[in-house]
Amino acid sequence: MYRHVPQTKKNGDPRSTYDAYESLKEIQRKIVDRILSKVQFPQYLHGGIRDRLNPRSIYANARPHCGQRQFITIDIKDFFPSISSWHVQRIFQGLFGFSKNVSLLLAQLSTRLGVLPQGASTSSYLANLIFWDIEPTLEQFFRDEGITYSRFADDITLSADHELSREQKSNAISRVINMLAQKGCSQKRSKLHIRKRGQTIIDKAGNMPMTVTGLGVYNDKPNISKAERKRIRASVKEIENLAVQGVSPEALENFMNRASGRIGRLKACRYTGANDLFQRIRSVRCKNFLLPK
Repeated sequence: MYRHVPQTKKNGDPRSTYDAYESLKEIQRKIVDRILSKVQFPQYLHGGIRDRLNPRSIYANARPHCGQRQFITIDIKDFFPSISSWHVQRIFQGLFGFSKNVSLLLAQLSTRLGVLPQGASTSSYLANLIFWDIEPTLEQFFRDEGITYSRFADDITLSADHELSREQKSNAISRVINMLAQKGCSQKRSKLHIRKRGQTIIDKAGNMPMTVTGLGVYNDKPNISKAERKRIRASVKEIENLAVQGVSPEALENFMNRASGRIGRLKACRYTGANDLFQRIRSVRCKNFLLPK
């Protein structure tokens, strides 16, 4: 009932996403419209949430961390495959109060081969709800300690306006890891970073300033560095050149999807020119995929 849609992560690694065929997709849309979209999500959750009063985005996720002095970032390893149909059943049964049989059926309609498929319309909502019974208590603890907590899908960020002691940092990380472990999840050790304001890390791309979901947080509002903006414009130009060279639409697809996501960050930060870049991508799609202009 699913079509495999391979994607590429920012580091070049493959990412498996799945698109439900229409018969199942229609049911999943109803689950979203009639159940999942009715949830009033707490302000510390972002990503894939409909909220007209308080729109959720990478910008909204990064904003509370702007200007802070201490940062801890933690990634959840293989997040969506870690969420089993049993966990989804517990969400419908424990949070929404459906019967065991109804919850089991809803879980089966929302999972693939026993796990949550990334890309399905129900998946982002359920991923936000996975820690429904333990995350609020953890966030309240951090708030009492003067630490700001937010989660964008599998990206967890902690920040404070003061420098944390070694014991405080160790305790904060342990509490997050314990929350993950209670749901069968684990941290991605290579993505654990503890940094002070102004401190950079060095990787193959050079010195990387502090970012939260890809946005700089060293000023009073989220932003994208000049170098990154230049790379985004260059990626759009590369797509246009590849299209002129006659590269197949299938080969262009990954380039365009990745570029669109990066342009989305520009738009979230309200940079002028973002809409123009989107339009250039759309022009390539219209010419190569025979879409209406």
